[in-house]
Amino acid sequence: MVPDPAVPDASDDGDTTATSDGAGAATAADERSDDPDAADPVEARLDDALERVAHGATVSVPSILVQRGLTVAFTAVLTNGFAASSYGVFAVARRLQQFLLHVALGFRSGLSRFLPNADSPAERDALVTVAGLLLGAVATAFGAGLYLAAPLVTSLTDQRPLFETTLRVFAVGLPATVWLFTATEVLRGLEEVAALNLALRVGFPAAQLLVGVVGAVVFGDLVAVAVGVVAVSGLTGLAATAWLVRERGIGLRFRRAERSDDTEREEGASAPDLRSVGRRYVRYTAPLFVGGVATTIQRLGFYPLIAVYLTDVAGGVFAVGMVVGSLVRLPLIGLNQFVPPVAAALHEDDHRAALSRFYHVTSRLVLVGVVGLSVPVVVYRETVMALFGPAFVPYAPLLVGFVLAQFGACAAGSVGILLMMTDNQRPYLAVNVCITLLLAAVAVPLTVRYGLAGLVASYVLMLTLNNGLEVAVLYHFERLQPFTPLHGKPLVAAVPLGVVAWSAKAAVAGPAAPVVGVLGGLAAYAATLRFLGFTPTERRLAGTLRDRYRAARARE
Repeated sequence: MVPDPAVPDASDDGDTTATSDGAGAATAADERSDDPDAADPVEARLDDALERVAHGATVSVPSILVQRGLTVAFTAVLTNGFAASSYGVFAVARRLQQFLLHVALGFRSGLSRFLPNADSPAERDALVTVAGLLLGAVATAFGAGLYLAAPLVTSLTDQRPLFETTLRVFAVGLPATVWLFTATEVLRGLEEVAALNLALRVGFPAAQLLVGVVGAVVFGDLVAVAVGVVAVSGLTGLAATAWLVRERGIGLRFRRAERSDDTEREEGASAPDLRSVGRRYVRYTAPLFVGGVATTIQRLGFYPLIAVYLTDVAGGVFAVGMVVGSLVRLPLIGLNQFVPPVAAALHEDDHRAALSRFYHVTSRLVLVGVVGLSVPVVVYRETVMALFGPAFVPYAPLLVGFVLAQFGACAAGSVGILLMMTDNQRPYLAVNVCITLLLAAVAVPLTVRYGLAGLVASYVLMLTLNNGLEVAVLYHFERLQPFTPLHGKPLVAAVPLGVVAWSAKAAVAGPAAPVVGVLGGLAAYAATLRFLGFTPTERRLAGTLRDRYRAARARE
């Protein structure tokens, strides 16, 4: 999208990205925000945006930590309860289901884009109806196709019978899993923070962990674990849907309801036509669905390569590496819970300067968290891999690649979401298609030549290039970019963090080494960041978060 020429000049409204010295202007603007006499409307909009994200983060960040902890525990239960090769079969089968799941969920993004701006309950219900029918139909078709193709996939990949049975279980459960993610996306679009996190971040992973323990300890059967995972997906989706119906009055709308003139005057417009809503929704999400194929190939296309070229153990190692590597993404995941509706609202109202400042601040916040998580994982990679059993420890050097890949994916903040929320879904599609074609050309020869190490190298290359190209495209169309000189502070602070962690690893013996090294390193990291200083906007956001956490603790 070409920027609107009617938008005020950057020098007047604080939009720092349109200048050649955008980063410096951002710093100056932050400094100006300390002036109590500066009644800047951009600052007011920025404050509102940060307040909304902070509100989501107050509940989301702790619940995401719980979710990731439960997911790691679930993985550790399976890797320690079954042979590494058997876990690898389970992991590859589940990731093939998730491949189709993520493609189907390409039609989900319209909920976060349009629900925040729905003019009436009738339009909201129409959006939910269109999205639900579309996602349900695609999920059913994909699930049926995967179920029928399971014998062929098993024979082509030379897998064991366990693979075919597990794959068919996940195929049957695909619609239930899509239902869960559709219901939680409605919660996100309506900014229902607590319900979203209770369903997606606590309820489902806790039930999944329980299923894993029962399947490993009581039944000793990975197929039983697969059945349980599918069942709790559907039950959690059902609970989230029931909450939406009861608390928000969400209902399906299959035709335009007959309404009185008084009702129409109250809503400000006539009830929406389902066909027009459907056309608008499909027009927006169709490129995202197609792009989702490319994105999913980038994220999960490695598992078909594992099934064809590598061993069952390699599948387990890659799955564990992605689970651990995803811990590095926690700051970005927490922030992204409510960036879509906030960014969509700023874009819809043409508050370009506030959106630019919002991107700068949030991307710096993400980088601070990502650096603080990455360094300890790299330093204590052997200890981390040992949590999943002795069979995984020899592969600890590969964990560095997974961490670097996630660092590359997070360094630019919410760039992919901003492309979608600013209606640049077609350029977003083009980026993902280009990266996917590159991945297909690179990953196969690297895997054939170097095995699992070559596959991990392809993963690092893909995530880094993908985000770099997205940053370039977002700047081209919207003049938004994430980086300022202030982004160098967490990189500088990473040096004492690494030195303290490495020193503790060398000097302290036994299980106390990771504890001492991580706590001491993070203390040095925090002290260095404080010495380097924070901007008024960052302090404002931190203060908002602190106050909300204190209020939440006071209510307990």
